[in-house]
Amino acid sequence: MKFLFDLDGTVTSQETLPIIANHFGCVEQISELTARTVQGNVPFIESFIRRVNILGHYSVSETSLLLSRVTLYPAIAKFIEEHKEDCIIVTGNLTCWCEGLFKKIGCQCYGSEALCEDDKVVKLKTILRKEQIVDQYKALGETVVFIGDGNNDLEAMRHANISIATGLTHNPAQSLMSICDYVIFNETALVRQMKQLCGEYSTERSVVISCAGIGSRLGLGLTKALVQINGSSLISWQLKLFKDVKDVRIVIGFQGGEIIEEVRKYRDDVIFCYNHRYFETKTGASYYLGARHANHETLEWDGDLLVHPDDVKNLLATSGEFICYADKTSDDAVFVQTNENGDVLCFSREHGDYEWTGPACMNKQHLIYSTQNVYNMFEPYCPMKGIKVRAYDIDTYNDYIRVSEITKDWK
Repeated sequence: MKFLFDLDGTVTSQETLPIIANHFGCVEQISELTARTVQGNVPFIESFIRRVNILGHYSVSETSLLLSRVTLYPAIAKFIEEHKEDCIIVTGNLTCWCEGLFKKIGCQCYGSEALCEDDKVVKLKTILRKEQIVDQYKALGETVVFIGDGNNDLEAMRHANISIATGLTHNPAQSLMSICDYVIFNETALVRQMKQLCGEYSTERSVVISCAGIGSRLGLGLTKALVQINGSSLISWQLKLFKDVKDVRIVIGFQGGEIIEEVRKYRDDVIFCYNHRYFETKTGASYYLGARHANHETLEWDGDLLVHPDDVKNLLATSGEFICYADKTSDDAVFVQTNENGDVLCFSREHGDYEWTGPACMNKQHLIYSTQNVYNMFEPYCPMKGIKVRAYDIDTYNDYIRVSEITKDWK
């Protein structure tokens, strides 16, 4: 596996061209161009040519020395140092300007090339197309992970096997949200995800909350994660329940931007996983996409589910695989049949002892992609340990009213 990083704002904690502009006194021109380029309002190639024309008159060696002092994100720099053979920097910036910075980072680096004479940039020779480097490593049989934040990373992400849009320095370009696999706003969370992609898993359980659906049966015009329950969004209730879980992963689709905004009010280290096919798939696909690069054991949690806080504590302390069920309360239920030990034997749409509400826990070795429901993924492994919980689905408006009453006394 190879990790290909954008440079500015992804590995460095600052954009480098504005630093050069500030040093040489042409801030206003460069800052405006950089901002419009990151947002996707000016094509990268056009913008870069214009920026090089402005900055190329200044000393190349002075610029290289200046950029060698740029601050790196420390945890990302450490990851690169520890995985030097598998990390590559790809930047549209000029290699002659970044020479000192490249040495500081210490891995393979690719950039745009220029002809230099008398310590000045005379002309541009090549402008790097990041997707070509992605294709180069894929042709060697490598699985390529691309990490970036700007509109000029779009094609590289489209070509990569796995794409991560980052919001460490500024919000990722909106264009990336339509194709990326992950959106991550926190350096610690990004490094955690990259380590998991390397197979360096924590023994702790990951929690996957599926919030990609459109919530059509509820009739409130919102994805269920944003529905207000006694003055707080449903997703905020869930985040409070999992405040001590390090690896929380939220699968988004419909109204993904609004969910991100709401979640970040409470914590910034969540890993957002995109289900771009949310309209044509069910919860099984979302669970798979959230869990596939998580820790070995993942606790599946539907975005429309509330479980009593005491029961949540019990589930987080329970090891191994299991399926949860509750007393029948929903208007449109899937049932579970159990044996005398409380193990789940099977699921049914017609009848059963209890109602399947989720949550459930599965080991990744049993995880396969499915466009069906989560319970369909667990059916082949029944009988499985069952745990009764006080859990409530919010599928319909009647469910919403009932849960609003039930949770008034929850602490």
